[in-house]
Amino acid sequence: MLIGMTSEPEQQIGVGTPDAFQRLWTPHRMAYIQGQDKPSGPGAEDGCPFCSIPAKSDEDGLVVARGEHVYAVLNLYPYNGGHLMVVPYRHVADYTELDGPETAELADFTKRAMVALRAASGAHGFNIGMN
Repeated sequence: MLIGMTSEPEQQIGVGTPDAFQRLWTPHRMAYIQGQDKPSGPGAEDGCPFCSIPAKSDEDGLVVARGEHVYAVLNLYPYNGGHLMVVPYRHVADYTELDGPETAELADFTKRAMVALRAASGAHGFNIGMN
Protein backbone atom coordinates (compact mmCIF):
# COMPACT_ATOMS: atom_id res chain seq x y z
CA MET A 1 0.00 0.00 0.00
CA LEU A 2 1.24 3.50 -0.82
CA ILE A 3 2.17 5.91 1.95
CA GLY A 4 -0.87 7.88 3.04
CA MET A 5 -3.28 5.31 1.61
CA THR A 6 -5.58 3.16 3.71
CA SER A 7 -8.23 0.64 2.82
CA GLU A 8 -10.91 3.02 4.09
CA PRO A 9 -11.72 5.85 1.64
CA GLU A 10 -12.71 8.26 4.43
CA GLN A 11 -9.25 7.80 5.98
CA GLN A 12 -7.25 8.57 2.81
CA ILE A 13 -4.53 11.09 3.70
CA GLY A 14 -3.92 13.97 1.28
CA VAL A 15 -6.51 12.85 -1.27
CA GLY A 16 -8.11 15.90 -2.84
CA THR A 17 -5.73 18.28 -1.07
CA PRO A 18 -5.10 21.28 -3.32
CA ASP A 19 -1.54 21.64 -4.59
CA ALA A 20 0.36 23.74 -7.11
CA PHE A 21 0.44 21.09 -9.84
CA GLN A 22 -1.28 21.75 -13.14
CA ARG A 23 -3.13 18.67 -14.38
CA LEU A 24 -3.26 18.01 -18.11
CA TRP A 25 -6.13 15.74 -19.13
CA THR A 26 -5.10 14.16 -22.45
CA PRO A 27 -7.32 11.19 -23.30
CA HIS A 28 -6.65 11.90 -26.99
CA ARG A 29 -3.10 10.55 -26.47
CA MET A 30 -4.50 7.01 -26.36
CA ALA A 31 -4.96 7.04 -30.15
CA TYR A 32 -1.22 7.64 -30.57
CA ILE A 33 -0.22 5.21 -27.83
CA GLN A 34 -2.32 2.51 -29.48
CA GLY A 35 -0.62 3.03 -32.83
CA GLN A 36 -2.66 5.59 -34.75
CA ASP A 37 -0.48 7.91 -36.85
CA LYS A 38 2.77 6.19 -35.82
CA PRO A 39 5.45 6.35 -38.53
CA SER A 40 6.60 3.20 -40.29
CA GLY A 41 10.05 4.60 -41.09
CA PRO A 42 12.37 7.61 -40.93
CA GLY A 43 11.12 9.77 -43.80
CA ALA A 44 8.10 11.90 -44.65
CA GLU A 45 6.95 9.19 -47.07
CA ASP A 46 6.99 6.72 -44.15
CA GLY A 47 4.91 8.98 -41.94
CA CYS A 48 7.66 10.64 -39.87
CA PRO A 49 5.82 13.70 -38.55
CA PHE A 50 9.03 15.67 -38.09
CA CYS A 51 9.90 15.22 -41.77
CA SER A 52 6.41 16.13 -42.99
CA ILE A 53 5.67 19.11 -40.70
CA PRO A 54 8.03 21.57 -42.48
CA ALA A 55 5.96 21.32 -45.69
CA LYS A 56 2.77 22.27 -43.84
CA SER A 57 1.59 25.76 -43.02
CA ASP A 58 2.57 27.00 -39.57
CA GLU A 59 -1.04 26.64 -38.40
CA ASP A 60 -1.54 23.12 -39.79
CA GLY A 61 1.85 21.93 -38.53
CA LEU A 62 1.61 23.71 -35.14
CA VAL A 63 4.91 25.44 -36.00
CA VAL A 64 5.66 28.45 -33.81
CA ALA A 65 9.06 29.43 -35.29
CA ARG A 66 11.22 28.47 -38.27
CA GLY A 67 14.94 28.88 -38.70
CA GLU A 68 17.46 27.89 -41.35
CA HIS A 69 18.27 24.52 -39.73
CA VAL A 70 15.56 23.89 -37.11
CA TYR A 71 11.95 24.70 -36.32
CA ALA A 72 9.93 24.90 -33.09
CA VAL A 73 6.63 23.04 -32.97
CA LEU A 74 3.93 22.37 -30.39
CA ASN A 75 3.38 18.72 -29.58
CA LEU A 76 0.13 17.31 -30.98
CA TYR A 77 0.13 14.84 -28.06
CA PRO A 78 1.56 16.99 -25.20
CA TYR A 79 2.87 15.54 -21.96
CA ASN A 80 2.25 18.85 -20.17
CA GLY A 81 1.21 22.45 -20.74
CA GLY A 82 3.75 24.27 -22.89
CA HIS A 83 5.19 21.05 -24.39
CA LEU A 84 7.26 22.41 -27.27
CA MET A 85 9.84 20.68 -29.45
CA VAL A 86 12.80 22.10 -31.35
CA VAL A 87 13.44 19.86 -34.35
CA PRO A 88 16.17 19.87 -37.01
CA TYR A 89 14.94 19.84 -40.61
CA ARG A 90 17.49 17.16 -41.46
CA HIS A 91 16.43 13.73 -40.20
CA VAL A 92 19.20 12.28 -38.04
CA ALA A 93 19.18 9.32 -35.68
CA ASP A 94 21.19 11.00 -32.94
CA TYR A 95 22.00 14.50 -31.69
CA THR A 96 25.72 13.86 -32.30
CA GLU A 97 24.99 13.62 -36.05
CA LEU A 98 24.02 17.31 -36.21
CA ASP A 99 26.63 19.61 -37.73
CA GLY A 100 27.87 22.81 -36.09
CA PRO A 101 25.32 25.24 -37.54
CA GLU A 102 22.44 22.84 -36.77
CA THR A 103 23.63 22.37 -33.19
CA ALA A 104 24.07 26.11 -32.66
CA GLU A 105 20.63 26.97 -33.99
CA LEU A 106 19.00 24.16 -31.99
CA ALA A 107 20.59 25.56 -28.81
CA ASP A 108 19.54 29.11 -29.71
CA PHE A 109 15.94 28.07 -30.44
CA THR A 110 15.80 26.13 -27.17
CA LYS A 111 16.94 29.21 -25.27
CA ARG A 112 14.45 31.45 -27.10
CA ALA A 113 11.64 28.96 -26.46
CA MET A 114 12.41 28.99 -22.75
CA VAL A 115 12.23 32.80 -22.69
CA ALA A 116 8.90 32.78 -24.57
CA LEU A 117 7.35 30.03 -22.43
CA ARG A 118 8.46 31.72 -19.22
CA ALA A 119 6.92 35.01 -20.38
CA ALA A 120 3.68 33.34 -21.49
CA SER A 121 3.14 30.93 -18.60
CA GLY A 122 5.34 32.06 -15.73
CA ALA A 123 7.13 28.71 -15.75
CA HIS A 124 9.51 28.25 -12.82
CA GLY A 125 11.53 25.50 -14.46
CA PHE A 126 11.91 23.40 -17.57
CA ASN A 127 12.51 19.76 -18.44
CA ILE A 128 14.65 19.59 -21.55
CA GLY A 129 15.15 16.22 -23.16
CA MET A 130 16.52 14.74 -26.36
CA ASN A 131 15.20 11.73 -28.20
